[in-house]
Amino acid sequence: MPPKKNGKGNGDKSLKKESTNPEQKTDEELTESDKNFYRAQIRDLEERLERYQHKCDELEVQEKDLYSKINNLEKEKKDIVLYLKRTLAQKEDELTDLAETLSRHQQAQEVERESFELQLSLLRHELQENKEKLTSENMALAGKLASLEEFSMQREKLMAERRSLEEQLQKQKEEHQAQIYNLEKKAVLDNDRLKKEMLQHVAAVAAEFRWVSDQKMPETTKRAMQENLSVTAQLQQLSDKTKELLKENDDLRAREKQLKIENAITEPLIHEITKKNVANQKVVHQLTEKCKQMQSEVEKCAKLQVEHQELLDSHSAVCTELDALRKKHATVIEVLNQTKAEAKRQRKELEEERTLRKQLKTVLEEAAVALKEALREVPKEEDSELKITVRRNQMMQKLLAVLDSAAALGNGPALTEFLPETK
Repeated sequence: MPPKKNGKGNGDKSLKKESTNPEQKTDEELTESDKNFYRAQIRDLEERLERYQHKCDELEVQEKDLYSKINNLEKEKKDIVLYLKRTLAQKEDELTDLAETLSRHQQAQEVERESFELQLSLLRHELQENKEKLTSENMALAGKLASLEEFSMQREKLMAERRSLEEQLQKQKEEHQAQIYNLEKKAVLDNDRLKKEMLQHVAAVAAEFRWVSDQKMPETTKRAMQENLSVTAQLQQLSDKTKELLKENDDLRAREKQLKIENAITEPLIHEITKKNVANQKVVHQLTEKCKQMQSEVEKCAKLQVEHQELLDSHSAVCTELDALRKKHATVIEVLNQTKAEAKRQRKELEEERTLRKQLKTVLEEAAVALKEALREVPKEEDSELKITVRRNQMMQKLLAVLDSAAALGNGPALTEFLPETK
């Protein structure tokens, strides 16, 4: 921004005083800084005047070229007019020939029209006969249509009954399918529960077997353990067979079209599975009783402590990994925030740059208008020196306002730059 003392304020005030009271202030009363500023402005305007004069010379050369092109176009225009006149004469001759041809064609068409009218009368007669025939057929078809409507009503009634029966069948089908689903769900839950219990007992029996082997158990105990192992193998076979049955149940659900057949097959399967589950429960109960008898001899406390320590170590490792992931997430969030802030700042700078460009465009347009007025202004001989001075001051005031606005935007010289430096 220009300074307040030597900048735009004093310049505007002095110019306003000169424009309103030109008789009270002359060029001799101007300060040295104003004179230097005006001289710089005059030099700039003279340079621009030279550029505009050069441009004017170029425009004059272009004008001469345009005049020569216009003359050439005039010559071409005359040649084209002559060519068009000759073409018009040829077209008139062709038009005369076409008129004669048209007359001949009209005569031929008149003859054809008479023959067509005769044919049309014959066709009308045939059409009337066909109309009467079709009317009689239409009446017969109307009777048939009445009978068809009655048949259609009966058909709709039967279709309604059929739809009601289909809906009833669909409801029964859905209820039946729901019952099958509940039975299958119950079977799956029972199998899962039995499988978990069997696996737990098998693990316990295996641990007991290892411990008893280390303690050199008697033969009777070894035989009992062998029996337990055989029972475990049987339980594994039963578990595999249960998986196969579950797979068969899934396949049965996929085949909806064969619902009745599947139902007939599923019921005995469910009954058989129930029997097997009862047998498995008996076996599990026996194993449970044996396990209760051997619990006093098994040292489970040490094993449970080892497992607990392993779980604690695993939990500690998971916590460490979780902390690392949290730190990494915080770092990524911070980088993302920085990126967003940078993008926001760049968008703000872009908006400021666009606003500045619009303002500079306005300043340039105002400067162009002021320069055009200055270049177009020609002093008249009868004007006094005072009027010329006043008019010049007004033009300088406009230019000063434009320069001050450019300096305010930071894209033009300020008034202080034209002042002499003082030590």
